[in-house]
Amino acid sequence: MSEERKQNRLSRRDVLVRGTAVAAAIAAPMVWRQSHAAEKLVVADPGGPYPKAYGEAFYKPFTEATGVEVVVVARKGNPSSQVKALVETKSYAWDVVMVSWDIHALLRKEALLDKIDMTGEDMAEIPAHMKSEYGLTTGVYCFVNAWRSDKYGKNGPQTFADVWDVKKFPGRRSLRKNARDCIEIALRADGAKGGPDIYKTLSTPAGWDRAFRKLDQIKPHVAVWWSDSAQSTQILKTGEADICPALNARVQAAIDGGAPVTIEWNEGFYGFDTWVLPKGGPKAELARQFVKFCANARRQAAYTPNLAYGPTNPNAYKFISAERAALLPTSPQNLPKIAYLDDEFWAANKDKSGERFEEWLLR
Repeated sequence: MSEERKQNRLSRRDVLVRGTAVAAAIAAPMVWRQSHAAEKLVVADPGGPYPKAYGEAFYKPFTEATGVEVVVVARKGNPSSQVKALVETKSYAWDVVMVSWDIHALLRKEALLDKIDMTGEDMAEIPAHMKSEYGLTTGVYCFVNAWRSDKYGKNGPQTFADVWDVKKFPGRRSLRKNARDCIEIALRADGAKGGPDIYKTLSTPAGWDRAFRKLDQIKPHVAVWWSDSAQSTQILKTGEADICPALNARVQAAIDGGAPVTIEWNEGFYGFDTWVLPKGGPKAELARQFVKFCANARRQAAYTPNLAYGPTNPNAYKFISAERAALLPTSPQNLPKIAYLDDEFWAANKDKSGERFEEWLLR
């Protein structure tokens, strides 16, 4: 059984243990505060570049506006089991949690989330497909192809089919050890178009077989399988691999660090960073204020210098330089090249895809 599935299927004892572990995880948090702050709000984000980027855009401004301390916890991996533990044990170590849209869908289906406040002008500016009664997206990430320009110059692999072409583009490959991402890029490499065509293909057993046959072709050429997003940045910086599809902000971090790396937006697929509230939390009203605060266009623009994800409020681009906008997934020049990642589909097929992918890796 895959680790993700183990995380999502908890016994009562597991829930109690997880609840204790989650509470212990905030032993050394990062805090933005004012001396007069009377309350605290614990926010769990993915760590890495997020505390700095969101600190300047959301955490510190919220403290300045309300006098509430924002205590930031770097949660790792899929936090669905931790949220489940918080709710079932009523041990609310976190008040607000950032998850991907598919995890938001899963938690919503299991009735583990409280509703957010969707009123106001800022919320109205967020596109309908980037918010729900139970979650607000504030960032759009994109899984893109990336390659070392010191290896291929300006003529690196332009498509995922090129990634599979080891004769035309010899070199070390690195792929994410993740069923969803590998299946998405394998089908693109096999000629499927991004977006609905992928999910139409996967509507039959033959489509799943097609994806794994394509993965069979690239498997012998994968030098490194990465799991943690920060690892992909390091792989590109050190040159451990010449081609490494990854999340665009992690690739951009390697570029900003001086690595000779190129991002190829063509055939990329994007998803959403989403704020959710664990159901029954004692600070739900304050948490709703915070989430609503994050819908503002100017505040979303403020994170982009430190985190190269796309704001979900389109008016944020009024406050972003053209140079920086060119590096973001939701900019007008990049959005037409990429396709939406159907998180609802992957939430429904998490166990099926994860189990088959783990079995395939072990063969």
